[in-house]
Amino acid sequence: MLTGCSKNGRQNARTVYQQERIVIWTSCREFAQYIELFNRQHSDNCAILVYKENPALSLPPAKDENPPDIIVGSWLRTESPQKSFKSLDYLFDTKRLTSEVFYPQLLDSGKRKKVQYLLPVSFNLPAVVFSTDNKDLIPENYTLSLEEIRQTASAFNEKNKKDAYTKIGFTPLGNDEFLYLVAKMKGTDFREGKGEIVCNNQSLLNASTMLRDWVYKENTSPQIEEDFSFKYLFMPYYRQVSSGRTLYAYTTSDNLFKILKEQDLSIDYRWVVEDNSIYIEDSLTMLGIYKDSRNQVGATEFISWFFQSENQKNILETKEGMHLETDLFGIAGGFSSLRDVTEHVLPVYYNQLLTNLPPSQMLTVPQMLPARWESYRTLVVEPYIKAVITMADGETTPSLQDFEKEWRKKVFD
Repeated sequence: MLTGCSKNGRQNARTVYQQERIVIWTSCREFAQYIELFNRQHSDNCAILVYKENPALSLPPAKDENPPDIIVGSWLRTESPQKSFKSLDYLFDTKRLTSEVFYPQLLDSGKRKKVQYLLPVSFNLPAVVFSTDNKDLIPENYTLSLEEIRQTASAFNEKNKKDAYTKIGFTPLGNDEFLYLVAKMKGTDFREGKGEIVCNNQSLLNASTMLRDWVYKENTSPQIEEDFSFKYLFMPYYRQVSSGRTLYAYTTSDNLFKILKEQDLSIDYRWVVEDNSIYIEDSLTMLGIYKDSRNQVGATEFISWFFQSENQKNILETKEGMHLETDLFGIAGGFSSLRDVTEHVLPVYYNQLLTNLPPSQMLTVPQMLPARWESYRTLVVEPYIKAVITMADGETTPSLQDFEKEWRKKVFD
């Protein structure tokens, strides 16, 4: 997908495309709107979008492919960012940008050895939702810890005269992403190390064992959870809580606020927290200038424009006016990395944020992870946790390495 430009009635479009274009690789389709707005305001620059499903896997460009100037996507942070990106320190040295406008922990995540190679664009957070009919059962706070979720959910459970559950407050096995979140919050520390994925194996086992204890002690067994989910929780997560069959459902901020904006729902939410930390989703979006950019001047102009609060406000106003059903949440599908936009502009368009903005001091940035991380998480980490939870008493604990071997066969063989 390409987003073109207009200059002097486009009579010189071919020359502009060849000489002055700003090539932006991204997996975020909404950047097409941002580029269109930028091009309308900058007659001396022309940005175009090249869609890449996973930009990190497209580096370096093919020999017959024009290199990008700007890359926007997930999984761009690496141990050696200089192999793919230019230093962006000059943007701050020349006052094109100021560090104070960003969430500091997100900005720092784009540094390597005190050099700024990447800039944060957007991020998402884990949350649980509940029906406002049950608000009196929820602690009066902006967040919920894992233990608070477990205790309040367990108290919600109900059985009929046949000893069958008619309500289960929360089913951990009902959402694979929640299983992984618990592992991350309990110190598993997945990260990329010397070309392979490493983690704290004991912490992973401890988290999986804790989840197993949760399922068995609060909800009787994995089979009971599965049967209950099949019978009652076959609808979208927000309908699960409004049905009254369950107290909580797990989701992330991008899914949550998109639904809340599209539909009139009587639901509320809490951020999931552990040890005063809210763990940012691994797929946070970053931006950098490619090391072999052919138009660094144009790239600088676009970046300087994009990271101005007023321009992001204009982006949101434009989105609102278009009324697109496929709109993504916020900026590039998440909270903006600019604090002013997230804290003062987004609540204008997403009213539910007025009562529960994410506490900035709690935001915790994920480790650097490889470009194939989502595949590894869904085919290795989550199945491993589920295997530990559902294994029979006396059965040998499964090995993470066995799951990894199968993943490598599927991905690389």
